[in-house]
Amino acid sequence: MRARTWKTTTRALLVLVLTAAGLGVGSSSVSAAPVSINLCATAGTAMLAGGVNVPIWGFGTTATPGNCTGVTPGLPGPVLTVNVGDTVTLAVTNDLPAGHPLSFEIPGIAFNAGPADAAVGATVTRTFTASAPGTYLYGSGGDAGRQAAMGLHGALVVRPATPNQAYNSATTAYDVEAVLVLSAIDPAFNAAPDTFDMHGYRATYWLINGKAYPETAPGITAAGGQRVLLRYLNAGYDNTTMVLLGMHERVLARDARPLNVPFDANAETIPAGATEDAIATVPAGSGPSPHGFPLYNRQQHLTNGVQAGDGPTPATGGGMLTFIHH
Repeated sequence: MRARTWKTTTRALLVLVLTAAGLGVGSSSVSAAPVSINLCATAGTAMLAGGVNVPIWGFGTTATPGNCTGVTPGLPGPVLTVNVGDTVTLAVTNDLPAGHPLSFEIPGIAFNAGPADAAVGATVTRTFTASAPGTYLYGSGGDAGRQAAMGLHGALVVRPATPNQAYNSATTAYDVEAVLVLSAIDPAFNAAPDTFDMHGYRATYWLINGKAYPETAPGITAAGGQRVLLRYLNAGYDNTTMVLLGMHERVLARDARPLNVPFDANAETIPAGATEDAIATVPAGSGPSPHGFPLYNRQQHLTNGVQAGDGPTPATGGGMLTFIHH
């Protein structure tokens, strides 16, 4: 029994390491199994575009439940990947500063009965059966949303039984997968999350997977004719409209629920806290620019830092922008 548990934990942690590094992980193994994942919610820092260093609270993985020694928080947290039918045990340890109980949640996932909150220094264990494939946003609902704003969020992907499909239908087949966690940061809030007046919250950094352009420049690589699955997760506090210039996106699902009638869109708005799955097929030939096909925020959140005239540091071009290259 101990050997089986070790193998299962190793599988889960390997998937976490690969996805956190931004590498594609195929669904070569789709057999249901018990999966154990250990997370720590802890404090750290993140370097934003332009060399701005801000405090964050984020999730990181640990080999030993309850031991957060040496854990580095991610912005966002690691991508958790399981197969449909898996019995998943999540051990989440609260390593936040004093006075911040953690409430771990995954909207759309029904956990087994048990406590949902963890006091500082404690570990909460949440279990569920991954009964439906899809894209889910996990995070903490603690401190009336302040914890999620500090960076306590991430993506959970539940894969169906058929490899390289987003859902059970063959119409959701894809060649390349991209998990895109959309978020924003107001450095003034992150510097003082306990006392900041949220009425004055104003994000000045707009991020894809914790990075703003030009740090997102590596983008997504796909060949002509390939189908790119875009898994959007809006971890921010504004509805976010994303545009893919030069291609249509076929919207397949919202909040891990397949649409009865998928549709094509030039621009699509993902509500705050929601997820959406879409497929874009890369056309043959050259893209509309030397970079490829731009994927960007249509609200023009394409700057890093404060706007000119609003503070001592003028904004630079950047923000919620990346590219599909081929």
